[in-house]
Amino acid sequence: MRIAALHEMSRSPSSLLYSSVHSFATSILSIVIGLVSSIVIARGFGPTAKGSADLIVATGTLLAMVFGLSLQSGIVYVVARGRAVINGLLIRLALIALFQTLLATIALVGLVRTTLAPALVPPESERWGVIAIALLVLGILLSGHYRNVLIGLQEIPRVNLINLYGQIVTLIAILVFIYAAWFRSQQLTAEALVWVQVGGSMAIVFLFLWTLRPWLTGSIRQESGLSEVITYSLPSYLANMAQFLNYRLDIFFVSYFVGVKGVGLYSLAVGIAQLLWLVSGTTSQVLLPDVAASTDQVSAQQRTARVARLSLWLSIVLAGGLVIGGDMLLPLVFGAAFRESVPALMWLLPGVTIFSIANVIGSYLAGIGKPHLNLAVALVGLVVTVALDFVLIPWLGIIGAAIASTLSYLATTLAIIAIFVHETRMPAGRVLLITGEDLNLISEMIRRVLGARRAT
Repeated sequence: MRIAALHEMSRSPSSLLYSSVHSFATSILSIVIGLVSSIVIARGFGPTAKGSADLIVATGTLLAMVFGLSLQSGIVYVVARGRAVINGLLIRLALIALFQTLLATIALVGLVRTTLAPALVPPESERWGVIAIALLVLGILLSGHYRNVLIGLQEIPRVNLINLYGQIVTLIAILVFIYAAWFRSQQLTAEALVWVQVGGSMAIVFLFLWTLRPWLTGSIRQESGLSEVITYSLPSYLANMAQFLNYRLDIFFVSYFVGVKGVGLYSLAVGIAQLLWLVSGTTSQVLLPDVAASTDQVSAQQRTARVARLSLWLSIVLAGGLVIGGDMLLPLVFGAAFRESVPALMWLLPGVTIFSIANVIGSYLAGIGKPHLNLAVALVGLVVTVALDFVLIPWLGIIGAAIASTLSYLATTLAIIAIFVHETRMPAGRVLLITGEDLNLISEMIRRVLGARRAT
């Protein structure tokens, strides 16, 4: 039984407006939880232990991307089109994830025996670090696969809630570890923090599986749609790989040239700056299955342009708040040990803000079946990232990494806007500038929210 028939078994897919509002609301909660987690980790563990844990997680994420073949984008596309048998697809994806994890582990064992080891794992953590990274890879792959099945089904609110539950469970576990260490007068270690994060990634996998129970019908021997997922994903894989390196390559350069303390300082700045992407990331998450399932191309283009410009300007407002208060609040909230993160944060904010447009348009290009365009854009940013990281990080440390990232984000965004303009024949201003219709829509939504509050 394919998805078109299965929709009748559950509530109808959420509308784009409802899913967008729900995603925005949960993204605000996610920002709050993420900030609390960052504060707890920073104050409880300090820059060096935090940097060691961040490096382990970054390496696990890198290996999951390299060996994961970016199947997530193909899963969303095929499921949204109604051409997948969920039961069989989930089983096949689990088997593939196990095989991919095995390959990633073999590659990691080989790499830690080379001169690249300091860029991938903290000093003297090779043994337990490899095991933790392998489990992280498996958790990242499985949760990504199952999350995107739900996104393809347009069950966005459920995905949002599961992501929140995962954050909350991980935060509670970290607090328990900190209290236990304090009670026993023990020193907090990066290893403890890493194992908590491994447990959190596995917990999310089971939450997604539990949520998918209503769709577990049909014979597992039927054609599941996996072949189409792979066919669609391969062009997306190269684009997503290049884009991931744009996001994360600087972490490994910082680890190699500066050390794990530099990773802790820089990753805090990156984490705070990229909280702005929760706005564009959640809306683009809704946009991809909506565009993939849409038969009205013009309407999809107009929705994409609106989401892009609203995401941009909301990000500008939020970034402005960080610019005004960051210098004082960051050391106050996270501790004086992280004062060195402030300059890196300020250099990151312009690039992260403008890149919110690229997050949205990238989902549109994937939704219309042209992921190769995302690849071209990502390669532009990757070239800028690699060239500038080699030059600036040895010279300026984490500030050099931040400058390189901002220039890479700017180059990527300009390239993807040019492609969107070429594809849609819309002027660039439709992506960049707020319209009167946007303001009316925002006012109407505010009135509805206030009216609902009065009614209750």
